[in-house]
Amino acid sequence: MTQDIAQIAAATVTVLAPFTPLLVEAARFSAKALAEMAVQKGGEAAWRKAQALWRKLRSKCENDPELTGAVALVAARPEDEARRTMLAEVLGIRLLQNPVLAQDLLALLGDQQTVQQILASRGSWVANVTQRIKGTGLQRVEAGEESVIIGVQQMKE
Repeated sequence: MTQDIAQIAAATVTVLAPFTPLLVEAARFSAKALAEMAVQKGGEAAWRKAQALWRKLRSKCENDPELTGAVALVAARPEDEARRTMLAEVLGIRLLQNPVLAQDLLALLGDQQTVQQILASRGSWVANVTQRIKGTGLQRVEAGEESVIIGVQQMKE
């Protein structure tokens, strides 16, 4: 069960992280501006999923200063893997304490069985990567500041 919780937390952070600046600061933007930025970050379906996860987390954890602090750090630098890891750890602890929330998040994630990631940061280089996934899941390649991505293929079978 602990491994499942860790996977739920990691998958939740993977979906949320690119959108955290928009989710945390949503009140500052018009609906049209939010929609446009969301499409740039990952598409409409990803944005809707991130919004649903965010609503669930906020409803259950908005009075949790450690979790909201971790979210704020990710929102300030969504590409920072250390911040994402910290958020996943804090979220994992909360999910262990609240198995109903864990099940709710899993349902919103669509029972994702597989998460494939390739993350690089700073002066990164990602080349000749193939990701294959059967069924549902998340495939993601993300580069950092001075990155180059070459020859990446993502396939769903």
